[in-house]
Amino acid sequence: MLGTRHGGNGRDPGLIGPVLTPNEAAAMVRTPLALPRTAAIAVLAMLAFASVTAAGPKGQDPIVGEWEQVDEDGQVGAFVALRERGGVVEGVIVKVFPEPGEPENPVCSRCQGPLKDAPVVGLTVIRDLKRTPEGYRGGQILDPDTGDTYQLEAKLRPNGQALEVRGFKGVSLFGRTQVWRRRS
Repeated sequence: MLGTRHGGNGRDPGLIGPVLTPNEAAAMVRTPLALPRTAAIAVLAMLAFASVTAAGPKGQDPIVGEWEQVDEDGQVGAFVALRERGGVVEGVIVKVFPEPGEPENPVCSRCQGPLKDAPVVGLTVIRDLKRTPEGYRGGQILDPDTGDTYQLEAKLRPNGQALEVRGFKGVSLFGRTQVWRRRS
């Protein structure tokens, strides 16, 4: 019956429910979400580690690193290394995964000028991408399959493990987006 005094908490037979020592009660008040102190420390350590690994080494742009270029079918087409140089981000293809029947070491046969017939591996396909409060803008991306160059916007997803890459001509509304995955 509600309000009846009975034993069962192992500490004081006259109280209902668990009894906390003053130290246990104080620890619950001082820790986030009333977690035990060790659990709260573990959670904070994991959050700190996650933010450091997502952003990379101190002072480095968060999108710097190696990414899997994933097509609309979910297939990895290439690994692209993004690096910061002179205040802008550029991207170089470091490995390709050709379709069956395609050459192992493709060249940019449809590119113009000095890039004509350049090997795709080692090709700088992203240039002049600048960090803004909304993400990354102002860059260009080269499609080595067509030789076409597009304006580029990119946005890092909050987890730091996915990058939305949008290429377009003229207006961003009329473009195409791929989601690249960070390589571990």
